[in-house]
Amino acid sequence: MNGTEEIGCCGAYCKTCREFEKTCKGCKPGYLDGSRGLSRARWKMKKCCLTKGHITCADCEEYDRCEIIQVFINHPGYKYGKYKQALEFIHAYDYAAFMKAAENWKNAYGKYTEQDN
Repeated sequence: MNGTEEIGCCGAYCKTCREFEKTCKGCKPGYLDGSRGLSRARWKMKKCCLTKGHITCADCEEYDRCEIIQVFINHPGYKYGKYKQALEFIHAYDYAAFMKAAENWKNAYGKYTEQDN
């Protein structure tokens, strides 16, 4: 997957997330290799995204009208807006550009510069 397994279905970049380094498993480890059963996953977004074979919700043709992702990214709070920004960046450019932009982030989200796209 070229490092994209560290990008959450929601657009979070788990590789640079402090919680991921400490205790969080992220949304993909175990599900991608089959060692964890996706049918037992509790998070609707993860279940939907991975069942459809997508890397993130940005890959989904139903993104703009999907209630699951729209409720999540439009939830009040700074991080939700950043996840929305990430998904829209990925959709507009690609995963390689996203990972380049995220190289120096200190959290699961960060800033984008003009040279990132």
